[in-house]
Amino acid sequence: MATRVVAAGELMCVDELERNLTDLTNHVQLEKEKVSSNFKELHSLLVVRECSLLQEIDEFVKGARQEFTEKRELLQELCTAREGLERDLTKNKLRKVLEKNLRTLEDEIGEEVARGVNMGWVKLDWKMEQLEQSVIDVGKVVVLKERPIDYFVKSCPVWSREGTGSGEIVQPMQMVIDNETQNIFVADYNTDLIQVFNGEGNHLYKIPTPQEPAGIALMNEFIFVSTGDELVKIEKSSNESILSVKTEKRVWGIDVDKNMNVYGCENDNKSVIVFDKDLKFMKRIKLKTIQVNFDTQTYSIKLYEDNMYVMFGKYPPFHLQIFSLEGELVRCLIEKSEIGWSYFFLIDQLGNIIIADWVGNQIKIFSNKGEVLHTISSDMLPEDQEFYHPNGVAIDKQNRIIVAHRNKKYNLLAF
Repeated sequence: MATRVVAAGELMCVDELERNLTDLTNHVQLEKEKVSSNFKELHSLLVVRECSLLQEIDEFVKGARQEFTEKRELLQELCTAREGLERDLTKNKLRKVLEKNLRTLEDEIGEEVARGVNMGWVKLDWKMEQLEQSVIDVGKVVVLKERPIDYFVKSCPVWSREGTGSGEIVQPMQMVIDNETQNIFVADYNTDLIQVFNGEGNHLYKIPTPQEPAGIALMNEFIFVSTGDELVKIEKSSNESILSVKTEKRVWGIDVDKNMNVYGCENDNKSVIVFDKDLKFMKRIKLKTIQVNFDTQTYSIKLYEDNMYVMFGKYPPFHLQIFSLEGELVRCLIEKSEIGWSYFFLIDQLGNIIIADWVGNQIKIFSNKGEVLHTISSDMLPEDQEFYHPNGVAIDKQNRIIVAHRNKKYNLLAF
């Protein structure tokens, strides 16, 4: 067979095809590289997006858990408050029944015998309250010593009886002692009177007030009293009111500084109002604290070493906090678990805090660091020295703690 000779034009066409094929191969390779690069970039974006989504989900879960925890704690607080209210309601009902039974006993077996039976009920009630508080505090119990540090039980004079007559007290509130005369001034809330006794417990005189007196403070020749929605200035020499001023809110405990400025606790505002010696309004100090519940009230105040010691509470338990004179929180000195229900307290020369615990029928002594030094309970005293619902508390020059409390037989005790 004869061999066919390829024409020149045909050879050129094959070369062109080979070149085109090479170009196409190179183009395909470039596209592959682009696709690979785009895939890697997309993978990186997916990884970043996945991490971002995981972080957002983690933050959302943390926020949800925190919100759940806060709501659960709020629910627990509400349940605890409800249980406390139910206990208080039950106790109030029981007290009414006991009072009714006591009156029946007095009619049938005589007042003195009935009083002994009533003291037994009071002791039992106090022990039940201590047991409940121990359970609440997860077994935390304050060990009672035989006697307080630096304080000893003195002989108990019958200084006053419950009543509305001369020298009788119905509902004692804040109590102070005149440094010069050592006379004892007791605000009696129910009778609109200030009852005055000397250091031996003899009744001297009574001072009428416009309304129910709660807080009382002495400075030089004047007596300052908080009565309902009024602050009153009384002259010692005449025992007459010489100035008064209305307050926006009810004021309970008061104290006076060295310049005779009057500091008073506004009960509902969680603030302290300050007046000068002529009862001219100076300022309102809003107490800057994050440790107080929304329904907590301020009850009493003491000025000590350029600080304000303020008692907070509404329902048991109460607590004590220290503030600067500008209202900045220094620290919470005594936690809630240490105080039952206390309206008034005092600070001695060593900086110890003596608190009258109205619910627990106790006088509690704390160090200036908030440590419990001693607890004087009615249950650990002889029967003729037992006290009930102490409110007023003061210290005289003999280093005696004078306590004002509610009792049918006597209202003042010395320790």
